[in-house]
Amino acid sequence: MRLFLLTSVLAVALTGCSSTPNNPSVDMETPKPAADYAQCVFAKWQQIKPDATLTESKGHYKLLVSGKVAQDDILEVFKGNPNTRVFFYQRAPLASAFGKSALEKAARDCL
Repeated sequence: MRLFLLTSVLAVALTGCSSTPNNPSVDMETPKPAADYAQCVFAKWQQIKPDATLTESKGHYKLLVSGKVAQDDILEVFKGNPNTRVFFYQRAPLASAFGKSALEKAARDCL
């Protein structure tokens, strides 16, 4: 019984790590301009994680929350025609096992 419980816990813990590093956890689209959407998410992420950062290049925004235990959470926002494309990369252990994270919820709230 203990072996089954331990195996189950390990399987759930590794669920968040099973995705390919180059594939986004969530792929979204919004009619908002990329700059407006990125600023909306950035404000919400800073309330959740004050160390969140936002970088900007031509038509591209990258929000980053560095992880101490797991890998970084990244949201990439691309200026599109006509809609803005959004890719959320979350590699936190247990993230997918227990539903949406606060960071993903904030990203969806700004859509």
